[in-house]
Amino acid sequence: MYLEYFSLKERPFSISPDPRFLFMSNRYREALTHLTYGIQEGGGFVLLTGEVGTGKTTVCRCLLQQLPKDTRLAFVLNPKLNSRELLATICDEFKIEYPENCESLKVLTDKLTTFLLACHQQDLNVVVMIDEAQNIETEVLEQIRLLTNLETNQKKLLQVILVGQPELQEKLAQRDLRQLAQRITARYHLRPLNLKETIAYILHRTRIAGSQRALFSRQAVEHLHAKTQGIPRLINTICDRALMAAANRQKKNVDKKIIAEAVIEVMGTPVSQVSNKIDLTQWIKPVAASVGVLAIAFAAFWMGKQGGDSQQPAGLSISNKTAPKESDSKASSVSQGSVNLVERLIGDQSWDYNGQRSFTHLFNLWQIEYSAISHGEACQYAETYGLKCSRTIGNWQQLREFNRPALLKFSAGLQGEFWGLLRQLKGLEATVQFGDKISQIKLDELSSVWTGEYIALWQAPEGFTGDVKLGDSGEVVAWLSSNLIELSQSSGSVQNTFDAQLQNQLKAFQSRKNIRADGIAGMRTILKINAETLQGIPLLDSIN
Repeated sequence: MYLEYFSLKERPFSISPDPRFLFMSNRYREALTHLTYGIQEGGGFVLLTGEVGTGKTTVCRCLLQQLPKDTRLAFVLNPKLNSRELLATICDEFKIEYPENCESLKVLTDKLTTFLLACHQQDLNVVVMIDEAQNIETEVLEQIRLLTNLETNQKKLLQVILVGQPELQEKLAQRDLRQLAQRITARYHLRPLNLKETIAYILHRTRIAGSQRALFSRQAVEHLHAKTQGIPRLINTICDRALMAAANRQKKNVDKKIIAEAVIEVMGTPVSQVSNKIDLTQWIKPVAASVGVLAIAFAAFWMGKQGGDSQQPAGLSISNKTAPKESDSKASSVSQGSVNLVERLIGDQSWDYNGQRSFTHLFNLWQIEYSAISHGEACQYAETYGLKCSRTIGNWQQLREFNRPALLKFSAGLQGEFWGLLRQLKGLEATVQFGDKISQIKLDELSSVWTGEYIALWQAPEGFTGDVKLGDSGEVVAWLSSNLIELSQSSGSVQNTFDAQLQNQLKAFQSRKNIRADGIAGMRTILKINAETLQGIPLLDSIN
């Protein structure tokens, strides 16, 4: 083995699942945002597609770890079943009892319906996730659609996530399935890694395995990306072979020659016969059969990492500075694409490097006049109006839940970082403002330049210093009690002490608003209360 030779603690490209090796690229984050949005919209179908080996199952596992505790999930891994078998599998996943050797679709459907109604009464969400969904027969898909017909006035009682290869999109485009296609509330096609992401992916995995230096030359990674087209499963297999070969030859790192030989071993075709525009499915399927499923259970460690993964790490810029190659042109075009997007958004406006101009526009939405020269630091000035600054790194779904306009930090590579204002977020589009220029843009485009960092203002009640919970007292408790009475349209007197009765009222409100019903009034709960009780505050889902 090559571990001792390269001073590694473990294999960096092993197929064994391990959360520490998760590389959360912008594409994974964007896919998660689309899926989470679709689920929280309430019922219907969510669609995730992608070529073999692009990490669809990995995204699904990450999504599962983010589902609220009040969610009941059935995960169907083998959908090549008839309608009765699929219903029985779903019942088994939910531990629903049914008669042994049951052949009746009606009996299974009735059992599942009873389960869904019981979950609804307990404020539980029910999700069925089906992997390899391109293998589902048309009549079985129609049976699944019929299951989603059960609904209340507010929402459907069953959410279905379909995960599959691109053929799934073709199948859903059939006329026989047009009713199902119309119920898809969110869809995302997961694309392979670009060159920069491939560089970061390899460096991330080798560092987690214990490497203190770059184990692959820049030319080797460029060649690897050109031949694999950024498919993570292929990258893993080839890199593992290449490290073994480098150790056998006593090489300090993997050069282009070694990676080219590894490509031949894995793909089974001489490099000279492999075009840059090859049909990857002919290579991926044999590899998939031999290597199994790529590490899919790892999510928590790197979920919070938002901006740096997609940037090219300095540690991999190795070797000869010769004339530009085709791969250099590809990398340049990726970078140029981001620059072109930034130029389109900003136009002739000056770049807001420190965020002061964007803060001025943000304060305007709160009907407050602000000038950095006259009023000083923005967040300190906000406190004079009872507003608090929340500065963090997150994703689109977190911004939806926050539901307040926010300053976003963007990056244009070598041209630097700058700020802009997110005015509105609806569906899969955003309204952003740079200087006096306001534009609408799709989230997948904006994600390519957003670093994940944002600053938002929100209004906290008087006396708020942190979570309001059982046993607290004072004006912030009185504020909470008064607003809960108003929102529930119930009678009762305002109380200054947080007792069990107020806790139950709070839990009821949180349940109605799909917040974790823990009986603690934190920022998220206060944001929901303010959105319904305060007039004139800017909301991300309603600003023009």
